[in-house]
Amino acid sequence: MRRYGAAPGGTIAAMSGAERSGAARAAETEVALWTSVTEWRPPGWEDTEAAEAAVVRFFDPADDLAKRATSWGHRLPDATLPSLTAFGAGLAAAETAAWERDEPHIATRAYTDRRFLLGDRLLHWAVPWLDAVGRCYPQHRANAHRRRDTLLRLGDRLRAVPDLGAGEGLTPPGEDAFGPIEVDVPLSEWLRSLWSGAVILDQTVRSLGAEGGELAASDSARRDLATLFEVTAQRWLSLAATHEGSARLWRDLAARAARTAAIVGP
Repeated sequence: MRRYGAAPGGTIAAMSGAERSGAARAAETEVALWTSVTEWRPPGWEDTEAAEAAVVRFFDPADDLAKRATSWGHRLPDATLPSLTAFGAGLAAAETAAWERDEPHIATRAYTDRRFLLGDRLLHWAVPWLDAVGRCYPQHRANAHRRRDTLLRLGDRLRAVPDLGAGEGLTPPGEDAFGPIEVDVPLSEWLRSLWSGAVILDQTVRSLGAEGGELAASDSARRDLATLFEVTAQRWLSLAATHEGSARLWRDLAARAARTAAIVGP
């Protein structure tokens, strides 16, 4: 007997029992990946919170996330990385159970919602945040970068935000995969937002010797910042080359970092 499951383009195509079992096993594997990110919080953390609103600063996804969770009868305790990855694990478990119950429409919905959660509400800020944590806090490097790499692996599995090429995945004028390219705010506020092209933690501010948190107060500070953003732009380009499932994010973030480097350069 043939069953039905997700096919390219979002249609429902016939699936054999073996194919359905394979889809269930793939989703079950993802449960462990999502959970491995959920289970770690930096002990005694007093820097930028692991949440999109804190990392981006100009956007709070709380309402959007609440709607997504409520549609599955789930209540998010907050919008932090552990809560969102726990939700992702729950969606993967829901897909697994739906395939086993022969409910392909529920399985397909769980897959689609999980892919959207990863690509729209997680990868773009959580990967840069985890990368910055590992670089700024040596005691957290192994744990932070392991979870960064797990999210990138999930992005490759689900092809959450691939770089589709010219003419595809278009964004409105003046925007990219992150949102508006220019925001009318003071430079000091812009530099602390991921939209600048980098996550600058409090530890980075201290290491740059920024008085009163003013990152671009002198020519020497501007030179240091320009170098930081130039190096970061190259790092994002390297990620784009090695992680096709989220490549569009990293190409856009590299362009933002390069633009900020040009702005802050003395």
